[in-house]
Parts: sequence; C-alpha cells; structure tokens
Amino acid sequence: MTVRRTLCGDHPAAGGYRRLVDAAGEPHSDRTDLAPAPVHPGESLVTIAHISDMHVCDAQSPARAEFLDRWADPDSPVADQLEEVGTYRAQELLTAQVAEAMTRALNSVEAGPVAGAPVDFAVVTGDNTDNAQFNELQWYLALLEGGPVHPDSGDLNRYEGVADDEIPDERFWHPHAGQPDLPRLQYGLPSVPGLLDAVRAPFEGTGLAVPWFAVHGNHDRMLQGTIPGRVGLRAVAVGGFKPIALPQHWTPDAIASLLAGLALCDPAAIEALGEAQLRAVTADPSRRITTRQEFLDAHFGGRARPIGHGFQPGGPAYYRHDHDGVTLLVLDSVDEHGGWHGSVDAAQLDWLETELAAADAERRYVILASHHPLETFVNSSWTRGSPRRVLAAEFDAVLARHPSVVLWLNGHSHMTVVTPHATWWEITAPSLIDWPQQSRIVEVIRNAGTLTVATTMLDHHGGAPWDGSIDNPLALAALSRELSANDW
Repeated sequence: MTVRRTLCGDHPAAGGYRRLVDAAGEPHSDRTDLAPAPVHPGESLVTIAHISDMHVCDAQSPARAEFLDRWADPDSPVADQLEEVGTYRAQELLTAQVAEAMTRALNSVEAGPVAGAPVDFAVVTGDNTDNAQFNELQWYLALLEGGPVHPDSGDLNRYEGVADDEIPDERFWHPHAGQPDLPRLQYGLPSVPGLLDAVRAPFEGTGLAVPWFAVHGNHDRMLQGTIPGRVGLRAVAVGGFKPIALPQHWTPDAIASLLAGLALCDPAAIEALGEAQLRAVTADPSRRITTRQEFLDAHFGGRARPIGHGFQPGGPAYYRHDHDGVTLLVLDSVDEHGGWHGSVDAAQLDWLETELAAADAERRYVILASHHPLETFVNSSWTRGSPRRVLAAEFDAVLARHPSVVLWLNGHSHMTVVTPHATWWEITAPSLIDWPQQSRIVEVIRNAGTLTVATTMLDHHGGAPWDGSIDNPLALAALSRELSANDW
C-alpha cells in the first residue's frame, strides 16, 4: 500500500493465480505509542530513501541449492519440522530488473510527502547480493551507481539454470512450457516464451540520483546467506557442475537432519551436499565468492557517490556519517562464522557506545542502520579464539542508556514492520525479491517539543497488472512482482 494506490489481487484464476490490480491508496496514520501526534508539520531534519534486501541474484550459479526449497512445500513429508527454507523463488531470475525499476521510482520522488523536503540520501540495508558472488556485486553496484548491467553468467548464449528445460523437475517453474511443472499446473503461474533470453539481456542501469550508503548483509557475505565460503564451496561456485537434487534413496529423517545441519553450518551437513545429483553447466570465474574486504573495496569505484558509500578505506564494515544535527551509525550485524541471523562483536559494541555517548553530550539525533532487526540478534556462532558475539538483550540495554537514539532502520525479515521501543522506533523494510517489492521514504521531523518519524511506502515502476511484455526491465519487474504475490 502507498498513499497513491494499493496493489491487490484480482479474482483468482486457475490454480488460484491472481493478477495485480490498482485500488485506492492508504493515507498516513498516526502512531502515538511514544508521543502524541504533532499539531504542525514541523521542520525536516533528514529525508531518507530506505531500500533493503535487493538480493541481486545470479540464478544460474552452481553454488545455489534451489532443490532444498521443496522440502518446505505444503506436501513435503518434513514440512512440519522446518521454517521457510528460502533457496528458490520463481521470480529470482528477475532481481536485476526489479532493482532497476525501484531505482527509477526513487529517482521520481521529488520530496518527502509529509514535510516536503527533498531526499537527502538513501540507505541500502544489506542483502544487496544474493549469494556473495563477485558478479552479483558488480551488478548491484552498476544498478545503484549507474552503468552497464549484463545479468548473465556461464554460457552467454543460453540460460543454464533450474528454469530451463534441461532439468525435467516439476517443482521448478519452466516459463517456456517445454516441461510440465507444478507451478503452472497446480498454482496457475503463466507460460512466458522467450523469458529466459529476456532476463539475460544487457541494459543500462539508471543509478540513484542521490548519494547512498551501503550496509553489509548476510547474503553479501555467505552462500545463500548462511554458509561461509570455505575452499570446497568456493570451487563449486566457479566450477562446471550444479547440484540439482538429493539422492532418491534418502529418507525424510535424513533430509530433515541435513536441513537442520545446514542451518547450523554443520560441516558434516555441508559435506553431505556432495552426494547431490549434478548437472553440467558452463564454469565462470566471475562467480567467485567474495570476502568481506572485497565487498567493502568494491564500493570505491569511479561512480561511487560518496566514495566508499560510507565505508572507509581499510576500515571495518561499520561507520558513521553526519548530516547536520543527525548522525547515521551503520552497523555490521553479519556473523562471519555462519548462520543467517545477526549479532555484533564486542569491538563494534565498544565503538557504538563511544559514538552514542558523544551524541548524547552533543545533543545530536542518532539513526542506526543495520541489516538485521534487534529481534534477530540471536546468532552466537563463533570459532575458538574469535571475539564473543553480542546478542539482543545486551545490545538493547546499551541503546536504552542513550537518549540520542531515535530510529533504527533495518531489513532481513522481508517484512514491513514498524516497532516502538522505549524511546526509539525500529523500521524494518520489506525486500525487493519477495512481495510486496517496496521501499520507503523516511522523514525525521522536529516539531515543538516532539520528534516525528514519518514513513511512506513506495512501489517500483513496474506496471500492474503485468501487460504480458518482456522486452524491457520495467515489464520484467512487473512480472516479478506478480509472481511474488503468487508465491506458493
């Protein structure tokens, strides 16, 4: 929902598939959990475009494990033992086009809709890439900085992923309709001839018109956002064989044990993936898994504005940016030892406490930005000799001691959430890969005796309903959003 329109599902067709149609927008509503509603518009302190979880994805990569996702399907014998697996979506081959459509939408915002001030900068709160690959990193930067984007890998003359007709697997969507599949037959997804060529077509990334600041996410650091890129897995990413299925003789208990082990980054479970059935694909060195330092260094290219997008040369993945009387403190909540949830190490907490104490003394407002929300600071993965991890209760107690903190921007959960805490608001953004594929305009406004945080949802520029075309990024983004709304 936005103030201009709501996108909602039309009457269900075969399989329950719903086209998206326009409906009336939703006006802003007052949240008075922490303070009374302001009487006057007030003075804008900062206006921020908040984007999260773009998941720019190399859907043809051999380092992806799409075949694991089916075990969370409704008819899976182990579904009741699992949360979402999240390694496959029908729309994941369209992420570059969705990012382009959102960039154009953000560039069309002339001013914040509440206070009327222009957008000062954007904050991109992590999972910018999907599988920590170098080529995905290049695409994400070209999309947001502007420049040529060629979302293809391996054999540049044909698509080599689970959506093509070389893998006769009914659990994957085959848009060319060469193979029967459950997404089309059972859930009503469309046949889209030519799509697998269209998604690989190069285009020129528009780039954001405002400066933007980057945040490190778990998918920017680890395979499928969970597993560190150890030597053997790095070889798989650039190699010529893609795992496509578990052995047929595996029992449901063995499958459930594997998935539980992978969630915990158990080396035995990772090794067990070596028994998967394989398909030959074209090897590609550009798919190499990046390190944290390579991720940071990539933000210092010639198109970067500002240089480094907040990161400092040779510095950590957390930093400070000042905007008049507002300070943005960007956190690195990724636990490099594995796991998809977040935490910080003790050194980063010390840095944060020092920054907050200074902001308290100088009467500056502090906005935090991280990938993970507070409730997901539960990742205590570590190795012997590494610094301890700081989890939610301890982190929350630190924030409670510092009145300068007024707002925390984050993502990770792919949900649109606004949460009040004792003296500050937490704003969690949705993703661009899952429904509803939205971002936000966030305005911090000072009134007489009151500070207001105004948030407005923003749709990307893909049309609704999708018009059936696939010849440009906006048309492909429209298809992606419709597919995301019908994800079974």
